Amino acid sequence: MRLAAVIGILLALLPFAARSDYDQDFGDVVVHYSALPTERLLPAMAKAYDIVRSRDRGLVNIAVERKGAGSTMMHAAVDGTAVSLSGETVALKFRELAESGTVSYIAEFPLKAPDTYRFTIAITPEHATVANTLKFSQDFVAD
Repeated sequence: MRLAAVIGILLALLPFAARSDYDQDFGDVVVHYSALPTERLLPAMAKAYDIVRSRDRGLVNIAVERKGAGSTMMHAAVDGTAVSLSGETVALKFRELAESGTVSYIAEFPLKAPDTYRFTIAITPEHATVANTLKFSQDFVAD
């Protein structure tokens, strides 16, 4: 099942992050998220999704899942910002990755580690009229 593949990718990315919870409940939907340096992606995955692997690039990954029996991934409008501790703000331009019934959204951003980034992401699931706001912080360390 492709839903399992998307969730598997998200879960595979989690060990590289510093938070313990990577989903946010918004009533009838759950938003799964992660943020990491693109250098942590497997080369084949980066190539498949046209992502530049670099310690100076970050990646935010969002997936929206409808809750309930037969839960499914949903299309959504996704927009947001990343703000470093120094106050540098970057607009996140999300692009949709959809294949075989799975849907996720990714955005790359310039990354200066070590630093902590605060993310504010507005997510409007398909057929919804109000955006849900996801807020989280992610620490990035220099290798």
